[in-house]
Amino acid sequence: MELNNKGMRFMRNHLVNKNRFLSRKAKYPSYAFITIESICNSRCNYCDMWKTKKGNQPSTQEWKKIIDDIRALGVVSLTFSGGEPFLNKGLFELAEYAKSKGLVTMVVTNLSLFKKDWLEKISKSFDFFGVSIDSTKPKVYKELRGVNWLVKNKKNIHKIMESLAKQKAKTSVCAMVTVSSKNANELHDILHMVFDDLKMDGISFNLLDAQGSKTAKYFKPNENQIKFYKQVILDHKKNYPIANSTRFISQAGSFDYKCNPWKSIQIDHEGYLVTPCLLLGTKKINLRKNGLKDVWNQKSTQEVYEKYSACKTCNLGCVIESAWATYDLPFTINEILRGTVLPTLKRVNARNEGKIKKKKCSFTYS
Repeated sequence: MELNNKGMRFMRNHLVNKNRFLSRKAKYPSYAFITIESICNSRCNYCDMWKTKKGNQPSTQEWKKIIDDIRALGVVSLTFSGGEPFLNKGLFELAEYAKSKGLVTMVVTNLSLFKKDWLEKISKSFDFFGVSIDSTKPKVYKELRGVNWLVKNKKNIHKIMESLAKQKAKTSVCAMVTVSSKNANELHDILHMVFDDLKMDGISFNLLDAQGSKTAKYFKPNENQIKFYKQVILDHKKNYPIANSTRFISQAGSFDYKCNPWKSIQIDHEGYLVTPCLLLGTKKINLRKNGLKDVWNQKSTQEVYEKYSACKTCNLGCVIESAWATYDLPFTINEILRGTVLPTLKRVNARNEGKIKKKKCSFTYS
């Protein structure tokens, strides 16, 4: 049965699919990530991905076969990432296909390639549309990303939000903020730009990963900046749909979790399943030549995931919070469902009804 409501699809996928926790042979994944393009047109000073080459990529039909296999394995959501995902000309078609199969579809983009025809395509293809925004200041934005797109991106975000409201679309648009030493002092301004000026549906924060490139360590926030980051977000958590959980923000800088990497399928731009994850890349398997289900159930594949089951290498929310969600039911109900999903849906409904209003903020920071 097709379900248009992404919340219902998310719960349906979790409840009716194979047990992910108690299987003695193979644990089944909840999430999938496809690096649809490794190349990028940004020139971020804290990331080396834009230096990679395009590679031998699957055709659109080959990607659809991989998506079929992902869904058949019981996955809940599929995220298209990069590089810059929209450098792949077939992305909208692939996302719409995945959505038609019942997957909750997500993407994170720098929005630089925006065109007018996206306005109709976004709602048909994506349940979640993330846009990278790291500053309220063009000069800082350029210093971080190596390009000067902030002003035009803000104009295009306004167009997207107005179009989605007009369509009464359920797609949620979220600002994705990488917190670094360069923008940590303006997090309060960024938050209010996102909700008051751009009228977006949500915001998500991640501390910059010092492993991202050789120069990333120079952009790593210090202890005082991390303390300020935690204070600002926790102060505003009750009033705005902030995607990060209270637990995630509270533990920033020192996370207590066990990864359980089997929770997600991670596939690179050439169609390889990368285990246990894209960062460590211990084992790669070509999914154009091998069926995903067969590969997943192999003892050697499960042994790789098991070996890294307690890994704590990452500080990314998509890794840590999804890990907690695989073994902590109260966290899933209270922090993910009640603390994030429902406030975001409420904001989307208010957007579609033209009821978004600027809230008074009583917080000030030196």
